[in-house]
Amino acid sequence: MPRLRVRLRRQHRARGAGGEQEEPMTSWGQTERRRGGRMGTGLLLAAVAAGGLLTPAVAGAGELTLYSARKEELIRPAIEAFEKETGTRVTILTGRAGELARRIELERGSPNGDVFLGTAAGITELLREKGLLEPYASPYARELPEEFRAANHAWVGITGRVRVLIYNTDRLTAAEAPQSYFDLTAPRWKGQVAVASLGERTTVSWLAALLALKGEAATRQYVDGLRANGLKVLKNNTEVRHAVARGEVAVGITNHYYYMLQLQEDPRSPIAILYPDQGPTGMGTPVFSITAGIIKGARHLAEARALIDFLLKPAGNRLLVEGEFEIPLLPQVALVGADRGIRGLGQFKKAAVTQVELAELEPKVERLFGSVFLP
Repeated sequence: MPRLRVRLRRQHRARGAGGEQEEPMTSWGQTERRRGGRMGTGLLLAAVAAGGLLTPAVAGAGELTLYSARKEELIRPAIEAFEKETGTRVTILTGRAGELARRIELERGSPNGDVFLGTAAGITELLREKGLLEPYASPYARELPEEFRAANHAWVGITGRVRVLIYNTDRLTAAEAPQSYFDLTAPRWKGQVAVASLGERTTVSWLAALLALKGEAATRQYVDGLRANGLKVLKNNTEVRHAVARGEVAVGITNHYYYMLQLQEDPRSPIAILYPDQGPTGMGTPVFSITAGIIKGARHLAEARALIDFLLKPAGNRLLVEGEFEIPLLPQVALVGADRGIRGLGQFKKAAVTQVELAELEPKVERLFGSVFLP
């Protein structure tokens, strides 16, 4: 019987909705401990709807399977360029990062996937800790800052996103805008601040950064202050940028590229971007990375390594940076959006927290704040 080839797609949000599949509030690490590592039903149903599950790939050159928590339309230009350059045919399975991670664990020893592309370092690092990723020291990763690659080379950061504030310029001048996350508990911001729920992995990463830099007691106090001040928790970052642009709230806590997506959607949007906590005593602004790693036991190891290399080469990496206005982690790749106020690494005070530290604290975030950050 010929092997069934499918290019599985989930129901994607509109182009401007952001690049990650929305996550359930429970992390993969917590979910698999509670449910015994069961495959996420959304991913399973998507596979059945497409006509069948991916079958194990036949070993050989010229093909690989990519498990991607990034939406296909955003990575498609880079993947097509890779296919054209190498002749390798790529089958893509998209889904939530946690669902894909559960699938990788279920397939341990006989994986159907070759490469995992995640939305943040947390789940990717947990895959590394569980021995589910294959170390590969790509020569193109040498220029990456050390914090954006695993110590054993099991994963690499591909692009970055910065946790900024956006504000409505019809309601605030630059002088009136808050300069710190911690300003937002003041009475003047009561009911005027929005953030995405923990269904967005970068909200989890942001709170993990606060835990790392400020400690549990101070972070609890801050979150309690936000809650008491009428914080609006919305479903996702797209809803946050829309709420700010419409003037429903004055300030949004989100990722820098949502500001660019809003301007792309409506260039007349009355919004501006602000990098918080930049003063001498400020903690700096956190940066989170999209991550990629080779799945342990990948059947197409040479092709998987070639894909990692391609995503780190300037030409391939540039396609990902341009796809959603993320910041480059590699010095050879140009920043997109500088004319709109977007800053690259080295152009703002970055929070002194590593991707591994964030990964270690993300399960704690969901235990502490899961009941607070509900849409």
